[in-house]
Order: sequence, then C-alpha cells, then structure tokens
Amino acid sequence: MKQLYKILVFSFVLAMAFFTIPDAVAQSKAKVENVTFFIENESLIITYDIVKAATGGLFDVNVNITTTSGKKISAYSLQGDIGPGVYAGKYKRITWDLKKDNVYLDDEIVVEVNAVPMSQTKNISVGGALLRSAIFPGWGNRYAKGGGAYWIMGIMAYGAAGGAFYFNNEAYNALEDYKKATVAGDRDRLFTDAEDHKSMQNNLMIAAGAVWAIDLIWTGIQAGSAKKKADASKVTAGCYFDPVAGQPLFRIAYHLN
Repeated sequence: MKQLYKILVFSFVLAMAFFTIPDAVAQSKAKVENVTFFIENESLIITYDIVKAATGGLFDVNVNITTTSGKKISAYSLQGDIGPGVYAGKYKRITWDLKKDNVYLDDEIVVEVNAVPMSQTKNISVGGALLRSAIFPGWGNRYAKGGGAYWIMGIMAYGAAGGAFYFNNEAYNALEDYKKATVAGDRDRLFTDAEDHKSMQNNLMIAAGAVWAIDLIWTGIQAGSAKKKADASKVTAGCYFDPVAGQPLFRIAYHLN
C-alpha cells in the first residue's frame, strides 16, 4: 500500500515538472519593432515587424492614430497586414487610403501599432478559470493558456478520488468480515486489512485534495497572467509634417509591457 502511495506522489511531481518546463521555455515575448510610415500618393503607408514570436504565430493587429493633443483620427479604409490572422515576421505593410476617408494630414500625429497574440485576444475570466478547475482540474489551465494537455491533472485528481472510494469500500467489507469471523487468525488478518485499506483511502483523499488545491492556485496564477498579457506590447511611432520641406519627419517612442 505504501509503495502505491509513493508511486502516486512521484507521478504527481513528474506531471508538475512536465507542465512547468514548457511554460518556462515559452516566456519569450513577441515584439512590434521598426515601425515607419510615409505618404505614398494619397495614402499613408505603415510598415512594421513582429519579431521574437513563435514560428507561425498569429496576431490580431490594429492601429490607433491620434493627434499629439490626444484627438482620435478615425481610420476606416485600412488594408494589408491589419486585423486578425496576421503572421509574425518582417516587412508587414498597412495602407490607409486618406482620400477615401477624407483625411488631410496637416498636423503632427501619433500612430500606435498593436499586435496581440491570437491566443490572448479572448477575454480571460479568472473566476471562470477557477470554476472550471474546481469542476475538473486542468480545465481552467487549458482555458487560460488556450490549450495544453492539462487534462492529466483531472485524471490524477479523479483517479485518486476514485481510488479512495474503492479502498473505503474495501475497508468496510474487511471490517464486516472481521465482525463475522470466528477464527482468531482470520480476525487478525481482516482487521489488519481494514486498517491498511483505511490508510490507503486517507492517503488517496489527501493526494486528490492536494492536486485540486495546487491546480486551483496554479490556475489563478495562469489566468491572472493571461489577463494581464491581453494588453499587448505596443510600439508608438509619431510623425509631423514640415510645411517648408513638404515631407513628414519622424519620431519613434517604444512602450513595451
């Protein structure tokens, strides 16, 4: 019985290590870099790079254009590498048709290019994640992370709980047989079996509770982190038009979360 308990504990520790390592490796954050823009005919061309992202990573890209005083400039006629489904990489290009939007840029403007990983665009609810993990350990983790084999945590928890129920029945049956036994040797054996089964039941209940408790804490951390990461790293690039030179002059400021 004690050997089985040790195996369960070892399996739990191994599973925790298995899930922690991928998370540590995936800590590198994607960035938006090299934002530039220029006037081409009657359009404003915005170029940028999405770097340090996983191969094939998808992003939801949007731009925010304002004057330096904070007044928003509505940009509707945008085409190119904009919106959901933009792959990571260099030489991304957005075309804003100024004429179509009836916009004339004669003032200093600020352009923000925001790229949010598609896995982070959903609105993460910490409470919802915790409720999921309370029902089935690992479900809340998968919800917060957007995938992963976290269901193993649920199998471990319910497996331990099921084992505790099984050994509870075994302890009950052994104790009932003990009460009916008349031979001293049989009574001693049955009583010892009942104690062993009861001990195994308690150990498995503790193991199931530990899996549930640790996963709830872990889920809270992951969901909280995912919620914060929903505010993507931003690169703000500004430009103003020199009326003498007749061309835009640029300044770039980085705001990285």
